[in-house]
Amino acid sequence: MAKLKKEKSGNYASSIVTIDPYSVTSYTFDSNEMRENDLHKSSFKNSSFFISYVMTKDIVSGTLEISRSIPESDLKDALEIKAYEDLGLDSSINYKINYIETAASASDQKNYIYDVFAVNSDIIMQNFLPLRKKISYVDYITAAPFLIGALYRKGIIDQHGGAECFIYFQKNDAFLALYQNGHYLYSKSLRYSLREINERFCSLLGERIDEDTFFSMLKKDGLNTTDIKYQQQFMKLFGEIFLYINDISVYAKRYCNISQIARVYIGTDIGIIFGMNEYAKSYMGVEAFDFNFNISINSRENYIDQIHVMMALAAQIYEESDDNSTTTNFTIFKRPDPLSKRPAGKFLAVAGLALAVSLAYPAYQYGVGAYKLISYNIKKSKYNDVKPQADALRVQLSSLKSQSEAINEQLTAERTILRTRTSLLEEIRSKRIDYAMKATVISDMVSLSNNNSVKIEKIEQHNNTVVISLVGPDEKRFTEFINAIADTKKYSVRTKEISKDANTSRYRSDINMEIL
Repeated sequence: MAKLKKEKSGNYASSIVTIDPYSVTSYTFDSNEMRENDLHKSSFKNSSFFISYVMTKDIVSGTLEISRSIPESDLKDALEIKAYEDLGLDSSINYKINYIETAASASDQKNYIYDVFAVNSDIIMQNFLPLRKKISYVDYITAAPFLIGALYRKGIIDQHGGAECFIYFQKNDAFLALYQNGHYLYSKSLRYSLREINERFCSLLGERIDEDTFFSMLKKDGLNTTDIKYQQQFMKLFGEIFLYINDISVYAKRYCNISQIARVYIGTDIGIIFGMNEYAKSYMGVEAFDFNFNISINSRENYIDQIHVMMALAAQIYEESDDNSTTTNFTIFKRPDPLSKRPAGKFLAVAGLALAVSLAYPAYQYGVGAYKLISYNIKKSKYNDVKPQADALRVQLSSLKSQSEAINEQLTAERTILRTRTSLLEEIRSKRIDYAMKATVISDMVSLSNNNSVKIEKIEQHNNTVVISLVGPDEKRFTEFINAIADTKKYSVRTKEISKDANTSRYRSDINMEIL
């Protein structure tokens, strides 16, 4: 099944503003309450969802068949061209055209079948021109008969399967609409608006009754007035009206191929007029009910025109649903798409991205430079804090270095003096100790040599070792001399050999002694 996309943009708030451009009335539906607005004094937020309608009499409608061979991309243009041709639209006038694919379209193998609705764009502009100073956008403009579908979609009327007829009288228009299973079938503007009924009543009565008085009488007494003169004219007038409506309903049933109408709902924009349900039942042979559906918690306080009630419901459905197959929108005051979805917004996004990319490296360099500058300033601040301390330490270090050098010079000088004095003391010690030891050794050796007939030729001292060169008459004397030295226990003595001098026949030997 081909579907034509509805035009919808923006994200709307939960506040819904309903507008009737014909009666110049408006309501705000919010938090399950409907509050009436003064269109001359009230100010409106652009974030609200604005909904309105066009009267049935301003709609040119018909049913079109178009070949399924036409590509879906060309379907909209083909339907608009065919609408101008088949509906007799003036080619010099710009129309806002909408389409609804019918249920019969699914069973037709050759053609798509569409209900087509066209509204002169100039009429829409003229109706809403006085409100344009107060309201910038109208998100959704539909036709009055299409609003009834919201009663089914919201479950206010059960979809019991039968066809139902809706008759609604307005001051400037009246319409009849047929629905079956909650789906639109047929609608037609009626020639008996409330103002036309007033004019016709005055003509039958033969006297003038102003509109406000006439409408007040209808709301108060209905068609069962106690005035006999009025009663007779009401019977004649509404008999004429419902005979006319019955003829239209008969045609509608034949056109829509339905056998009977299960229910009739009757209402007016001034409220319920008692007695009309009986006329509907008498002339149409169908049980009639009041066209009065309350959706707000404050609806019992004042009567609210059912057109506003249905507009509030239709707006909720339009916001909640993406299904456009049964939605018609005649608005020419569309809310602009979000900037991100507009060409200018996309251009700005691309330009912004390009700018961001081009500035990324300079920004990085700037960031690094800024970071380093901050780090430098922090370190410089710390450096300035510690520099005086460092300078003071350097001065102290320089002073200590000078003192250390002076002390080292003094130490070198003292070490030189110490070495000189140590050498002198060693020399004195050597002379005192070695000379004394040598004298002792000489004294002992001389005494022992005399006792043993051994002569001493030479005495040499090397530290604690004394080398004595001896001369004796025989080896025995040498042995006795060496034993005598050992017996003193003051020396250890050893000799390598005792040799005989061939020239003198005397014996010689060098002995080594160590002082114990």
